[in-house]
Amino acid sequence: MTYVVIGLSCVLLFFGFLIGKKVGFGVIFEKLALLWFKFACSFALLYIAHIVVDGYDIIVPVNIFSALTITILGLPGVICIGVLTVFQ
Repeated sequence: MTYVVIGLSCVLLFFGFLIGKKVGFGVIFEKLALLWFKFACSFALLYIAHIVVDGYDIIVPVNIFSALTITILGLPGVICIGVLTVFQ
């Protein structure tokens, strides 16, 4: 039960940082829509990379951790996943 309370408070704190100084449901939904769009694009990028480099016997991991890394970090996340894939 304590883990659930701690998790919920962290999620609320995260959404509080997302909206910043602006207050309103429109801003929250806009930020969430951008986050989900970036998340979907990162999965598409990972899947396309997996298909392209499969011919060279390189395995690109298409999982939630990789997608979240790319979503949160952006280009440095792509570089991190690329380096991890090469040194696998």
